[in-house]
Amino acid sequence: MIQPPPPGRVPPAPWPPGQTPAARPTTPVVVHQGRPPARTAPPLPQAPIAAESFAPARPVLVPEAEPVRISVDNNRCHIYGICQQEAPEVFRIAESGSLHYTRSVPADYAAKARQAVRCCPMQAITVHGGQSPSGAPAAIGRRAARPLRSGSAARASLRRIVVAGAGLAGLSAATRLRERGFDGELVMVGEEPHRPYSRPPLSKQYLSGRLAEQQLPFRADAALDAHWLLDTRMTGLDLAKSAIELRGGEYLPFDGLVVATGVDAKRLPEAPVFSDRVRTVRTIEDAAAIRRAMHAARARRVVILGGGFIGCELACTARENGMDVTLVVHSAPLLRRVLGARVGAVVGSLQRRAGVDVRLGTKITDWQDHGDGLRLRLDDGAVLDCDFVVLGLGGQPRTEWLRGSGLEISDGVLCGPTCHAVDEWGRTTPHVVAAGDVARWPNPRFDTEPRRVEHLIHAVEMGQHAADSLLRGPGRAARFTPVPRFWSEQHGIRIQAVGIPALGTDTEVMAGSMRSDRFLVRYSRQTAYGPQIVAAVAFDMPLELLRYRDQIGRTLPHTRPTGGRGRR
Repeated sequence: MIQPPPPGRVPPAPWPPGQTPAARPTTPVVVHQGRPPARTAPPLPQAPIAAESFAPARPVLVPEAEPVRISVDNNRCHIYGICQQEAPEVFRIAESGSLHYTRSVPADYAAKARQAVRCCPMQAITVHGGQSPSGAPAAIGRRAARPLRSGSAARASLRRIVVAGAGLAGLSAATRLRERGFDGELVMVGEEPHRPYSRPPLSKQYLSGRLAEQQLPFRADAALDAHWLLDTRMTGLDLAKSAIELRGGEYLPFDGLVVATGVDAKRLPEAPVFSDRVRTVRTIEDAAAIRRAMHAARARRVVILGGGFIGCELACTARENGMDVTLVVHSAPLLRRVLGARVGAVVGSLQRRAGVDVRLGTKITDWQDHGDGLRLRLDDGAVLDCDFVVLGLGGQPRTEWLRGSGLEISDGVLCGPTCHAVDEWGRTTPHVVAAGDVARWPNPRFDTEPRRVEHLIHAVEMGQHAADSLLRGPGRAARFTPVPRFWSEQHGIRIQAVGIPALGTDTEVMAGSMRSDRFLVRYSRQTAYGPQIVAAVAFDMPLELLRYRDQIGRTLPHTRPTGGRGRR
């Protein structure tokens, strides 16, 4: 149910996207008497979802008309199996664990092969030939991409689409717009000076020196026909005038907008702000500074704050480089919020066996920078001396530029099931969609609770769906119901997951043994329709994990518990 706007404020009108910005009225005057009332988004109903009504989680792809060739860099491939999930007709993991693939891919499977290239965590796959999905000038003469079957009126009114954020989600959305036949002006606005690049290697392969900076950019959609405004800061959004305010006071009008600004690395308020010995790792520049500290400065002791994937992967990289590593985590065990206590304890054992000093259930109470090093005091009285500190505390949505715009941004950009942004009064904005880490939306495959998902494959798929929704309009767009997938590598052990393990209340070992560090765990929870499978996590079992992707969201028959089950 839509709530009325707060007293004293007139909401901006939802102007049709086809109307030119110059003809639209200015933002209504806001009048408050005393303190302005708090503005909150209306609560979404919490109703159970019959997950069996959903089709298998396969992204919608635009067919290609020409065959392609595939090559794989074996030095970069880590056999995660993502490529087989995307294109099982092209890629296959053998029982021995090796990757086999078809070099010459027919046109019928070319789109799947290209999707595998986009989703490859290590960017180890290269696609050659075929039609370019980007609409680049070099592709003149190619067969036109298949248009959307519906929403042609909405598409015709979009002459300029702006993508706010030049990361993977923005690149994915822009590419899909060209695939769908959008031939208007496409503008990519990014605050970094770089074209879109892969961020997961920053805390691993790039930090250790195994990958160079020029090996990080995404290659599948490099030739995108768009105007690039890089190193450009966005300072505001005027929904009524359909324009983005840029640094310096310039306005960039649009007919359609994709918000894909991602997240910033979290910082601690009490940590020294200007110390060169306290670092985050979110951008290439961040990772380059840490790499210099590790190698050029001959640093030997590092303290890492945070027990999530970023903190754990940084600890692995530092140990591989012979450093003394202390991992300080406020909660216990490691990765508890992501994988649960039972599986998180296994990760803690991996880290300790590799020589990482893991301090659980503690935090830093005092920071001292002595010039040649840092001295940290923990709340249990312990004192740590180190050369530098890396904050691996996760990310916070990049929404500061959207304050005052009228969009609901309490924890990222709130969206409806179709990826259309929702304003502060609960209304859908037909010409604004959001995608990637910054977007919070309800995935009906699980329930109606809006959540953010910060994973590479999710950014690819949500960017594509957001572009389709923008072209179709909210009345014809489909719901976005993906199965999240993510991975990590800890001291040589590949950790892969499908679904949302944090939703599970019960776990069951389906294969292997947790004592051997090679196993597969299924996560479930109770719903009105019975026990629902919400996730599966595999340690060094990529082949066994493949069949669980299409089971996520399904309900299990009621059976008696066995000895392999346990609480999270």
